[in-house]
Amino acid sequence: MGLSIAISGGIVTFTIVYAMMSFPAILDDTAKISRSSSEMSNTLDAIIHTNISISNLVDTAATATATFSITNTGNTILWNYKQFDAIASYPPLLPGNRVTSVLQYSSSCTGLTAGHWCINSITNDLNHPGLLDPGETANIKMISSNQAITSGGTFTINFGTDNGVIDTSSVIIT
Repeated sequence: MGLSIAISGGIVTFTIVYAMMSFPAILDDTAKISRSSSEMSNTLDAIIHTNISISNLVDTAATATATFSITNTGNTILWNYKQFDAIASYPPLLPGNRVTSVLQYSSSCTGLTAGHWCINSITNDLNHPGLLDPGETANIKMISSNQAITSGGTFTINFGTDNGVIDTSSVIIT
């Protein structure tokens, strides 16, 4: 009888020690899940409060240069320009399929090369210079990757922020 009590006591002690040893790992996983949920919620909140609008799109066939304005109509400050997407679609000089170019961000408009876009200026840039605050407008300049563009065709720009909010605009090429 004494041996069975000792064995059952050992089993109970082992179970309690095992449960105590497992508890920190369970708490760590719970903290990771909580942190991940919080980050996802913050990202979704940023997407919900981000909005942009393209206006004043002008494209010139002779120089393959386009200019347009992006207005931050949301509540999120936009700043991570290297992560923005600028995709241009236009007819080539020779008849055929449309050309689609993914343009890269350039921090300076001086000496802007083909296949790049830059922020020429930001209108009403008072709060955070260089950042696109709500209500501010960025004046964008871009040079198409393919320098041979057909005049009279349709030029389309798709512009997206770093968190995936996009706007699209089209214009007849002059």
